[in-house]
Amino acid sequence: MDLGLKGKNAAISGSSRGIGNAIAMALAAEGCNVALSGRSEENLNKAVSEVKAKGVKAVGVLCDFSSRAGCEKFVEGAVTGLGGLDIVVNNVGGMVPGTLDGLTEEQWGVVLNTNLMAYVWTTRAAVPHLKKSKAGRMLNVSGVSGRQLMPGALTTTLPNSAIIAFSKLMAADLAPHGVTVNNICPGMTATESWGPRAEAMAKVRNTTAEGVRQAFAGQTLLGRWAEPAEIGTVAAFLVSERNSYMTGTTIEVDGGFLKHI
Repeated sequence: MDLGLKGKNAAISGSSRGIGNAIAMALAAEGCNVALSGRSEENLNKAVSEVKAKGVKAVGVLCDFSSRAGCEKFVEGAVTGLGGLDIVVNNVGGMVPGTLDGLTEEQWGVVLNTNLMAYVWTTRAAVPHLKKSKAGRMLNVSGVSGRQLMPGALTTTLPNSAIIAFSKLMAADLAPHGVTVNNICPGMTATESWGPRAEAMAKVRNTTAEGVRQAFAGQTLLGRWAEPAEIGTVAAFLVSERNSYMTGTTIEVDGGFLKHI
């Protein structure tokens, strides 16, 4: 199916690897130009080369999304490098496992700035450009901890829940301009970041990293973790012209991990 993404310009935060990179590759495969971001120049250059190999334009922007200035730098770099912006995908964040008593003020500051405020500041910078597009799309990437209790995931549960609410609010604000805003909620996905994350969660749960991974796999209906590309293909549809009447919605791509009705 032609998703109508050919020639569109997309900016994807946190896209030098992991789920963000999978989304970038899925959009590039549909002919979409992509602006990628990351904090490692080596990883970013590699990702940009891989996207360009799909025959589309690609630019990389080194930036830190923990500040408003870093978010604005990314959007400005994307618009300048691609010549405009039709799509923005917010996909940054990370987990700092801990308890209410154990997490420091500094840790909370990092978590909230990176996992939540980065979405706010990037969106604020991107909205004027999305309004100019004939098919403006915004996609936020949260996680299952925003919808289901996961002990030890305090620092992702609060931001992820807020991202879901933020998506709904932005959908209402941007609907009069023809811009759709949706949220994708990936389940356990086999990315590089889950190596140290599983180790950290294992300490909180008094188990092993492999025990953490097996436990999560066992909680899905499909009995396995997702591959990043499986998230990328769904994201590509959500930001495409084929998705013309869905907005303010959270789509769960979790192998049946969440079991609410």
